[in-house]
Amino acid sequence: MTKVASICMSSDPRDKVLNRENMIKWIEKGAAEGVQLMVFPEEVLTGVGTTGMQQFNSEDKLVMQELSELVPEGESTQIFIELAKKYDMYIVWGMAERDPDRFDATHNVAVLVGPEGYLGKYRKVHLPLCERLYHYPGFGDYPVFDTKIGKIGLEVCYDKCFPEVARTLALKGAQIICNPICWPNMTGTDDDPDHIVHKTFGHARAMENMVWFIDSNHCGMYMEGNSQIMGPKPGQCAATTGREEGWALADIDVEGDMNTARIFSMGGSDLLRDRKAGTYGELVQFNEYNPCWGGRGVFIDQEACE
Repeated sequence: MTKVASICMSSDPRDKVLNRENMIKWIEKGAAEGVQLMVFPEEVLTGVGTTGMQQFNSEDKLVMQELSELVPEGESTQIFIELAKKYDMYIVWGMAERDPDRFDATHNVAVLVGPEGYLGKYRKVHLPLCERLYHYPGFGDYPVFDTKIGKIGLEVCYDKCFPEVARTLALKGAQIICNPICWPNMTGTDDDPDHIVHKTFGHARAMENMVWFIDSNHCGMYMEGNSQIMGPKPGQCAATTGREEGWALADIDVEGDMNTARIFSMGGSDLLRDRKAGTYGELVQFNEYNPCWGGRGVFIDQEACE
């Protein structure tokens, strides 16, 4: 069994040191409980700004640039590397990453460190609303990392609205997909938690890929909270928080539940094995619904979109 924690917490958009100290408190609490994997929310280290993603604020962008750090050379990543080694723990968190080649560019990243040290990062590809005015997108590498507790894939928040991201990670062998998010309160209520939008997306990504899927969300004003640990079997939720600060803590059988799901959950149908990849060509064709962008920074000329 693997002990996993998904943190629900708020962050100060102006105080990186305070945010880091709060994260360290959770890591130390997790170490006392024997947590092997701890996942924090999106941009929890450097803050998500004061106005959310529906309104651009130039002051927020300036602060994000000032608080951003290089990864892995930056101070914070180095601190979390040492904590991961000290506590024999894997840690995933979100932050603004400073681009090493461009002084004015930042990325919204998820970072993974562990007992081995720095494992890697993922730059968020799908930037909603005004977020595209704050950060540059990643190129869609969708990395999967080998660890002692299984293969871990990374995506960030809005990425999970696009099933191709989690499916790509699963096809690369991911067993646990970690998804730091900053999801506002859109439709769900405390009295009707099953209709919280981000929970629905998380359950879908876990079930359709028959993998573990971990959401870690912010709490506080206008935030939906409800960090959760979802399993590969239909409707399986190993643990969840409410809207207040806290953690979802669970002992999970990573391979055992995945195997059970792929043998029994769909009457013996394995949703990865039964794919017919050769029939999905339309997914990568450019048309009026697809932007003229080829990934990895390759832009397609207009004729290719007509």
